Amino acid sequence: MKKLKNSGSYGILVCVLFTLLVIGINLFASQLPADKFKIDTTAMKLHTLSENTKEIVEDVSQDVDIYLVCQAGKEDATITDMLNRYADLNKNIHVTYIDPAVYPDFVKQYTKESLDDNSIVVESSKRSQVIDYDKISTYTAFNGEDYLTNAIQYVTSESLPVVYTIDGHGETALSDSLQSSLLMNGLEVKTLNFLTTPKIPDDASAIIINSPTSDISNNELKLMLSYLDKGGKLMLISNYSSSIPNIDSLMSNYGVSRVPGLVLEASENNYVSGYPNYIIPDISTSNDISKPFAKSNTILLVPMAHGIKENKSHRNTLDIETLLSTTNEAYSKTDITGSTSYDKLPQDISGPFSLAVSAEEKYGNYDTRLIWIGSDYFLKDDTDKMVGGSNTNFFLSTMNWLCDRTSSMTITGKSTTIGSLTMTTSQSRKWKIMLIGVIPAAITVFGIIVWLRRRNR
Repeated sequence: MKKLKNSGSYGILVCVLFTLLVIGINLFASQLPADKFKIDTTAMKLHTLSENTKEIVEDVSQDVDIYLVCQAGKEDATITDMLNRYADLNKNIHVTYIDPAVYPDFVKQYTKESLDDNSIVVESSKRSQVIDYDKISTYTAFNGEDYLTNAIQYVTSESLPVVYTIDGHGETALSDSLQSSLLMNGLEVKTLNFLTTPKIPDDASAIIINSPTSDISNNELKLMLSYLDKGGKLMLISNYSSSIPNIDSLMSNYGVSRVPGLVLEASENNYVSGYPNYIIPDISTSNDISKPFAKSNTILLVPMAHGIKENKSHRNTLDIETLLSTTNEAYSKTDITGSTSYDKLPQDISGPFSLAVSAEEKYGNYDTRLIWIGSDYFLKDDTDKMVGGSNTNFFLSTMNWLCDRTSSMTITGKSTTIGSLTMTTSQSRKWKIMLIGVIPAAITVFGIIVWLRRRNR
């Protein structure tokens, strides 16, 4: 009896010691750098920081405070793990958890808006930025790394690139969400009206002309040509119906011209089902702007577009590249008001067409850069939602290129869903055949076979 008792005590002692050992190992492991000792087993690599992020964060030489605003016990494990990985990369990165129930006035220092749990505040001695949780985690993607890395760049930069949007010619104002995305990307946005400010400010890193409905004046044309001639940067988003000869002349001076009419796509894999004017373009792999989108099989959407072509003759110092294009089956319908039919007519212009192009000219100390997107619907919020934010991400990538911000991260996010949000006509037809024809037929045949077998028993 005594032997059994001693044996039982020994077993309990072993269990206690083993439990303490496991607890000790876990406590020790939790203090180790997350990026070296924690394995990321998720398919979308939610817990792995990109090499670009590591390079940017490791170069931070000033103190950066990152605050996770969240009620105690409601912390998002993916976000807390991400913050720990950032802190492990650089001793100047400090992570603090703020419970709004304990510190109700903390957020008021940084924003007038209320924040969701697991929102982030990034602050340095220069400036601060707030990242609301609804931007970090969406139904389709986890954007935490992209926003946080850009926020760290934003608060540590000595100065921010300033982008001016031209006003006074019926231009479409950038939406609040788009302006917010530009700010999150580290670009300051201001408005420029030549009537009140008859010059381009010296701090202009780039100019945006977004879907003008009327033309610029001859004096404004000279002003823009002078600005570009000295290494200026220009983004033009235009629509197919406006008559803007001076702006067209400005672009022609840099080797690209408008194709008249509305582009329709005839390849069933390259337009939204039933809408050949809503084009899913081919994405070029030959340049740094569009290559990441092509490699990741990103779907972009270019509705109601006009074509853009490279001029047959231009200065040999110009480097012109197609970013987005149609297939050879596309055509531009020149008579838009005369018929509602999508059928190609003899007067229509055959493709393929460029839908977005870049132009660059380097000489001396100057580096002039232009982007032209031939669709005023490209940046609309509704269009962007159809492709899960890809259009905005492409726009941010072009702006980074214009402003020569090669180290910046385009907010592409890590997908948390499978499949695309937009279906082409070809895909739609295949699914209809499968769901309406093949699958019901297979079930029917299987049922008949089972019925015959049971009948013959």
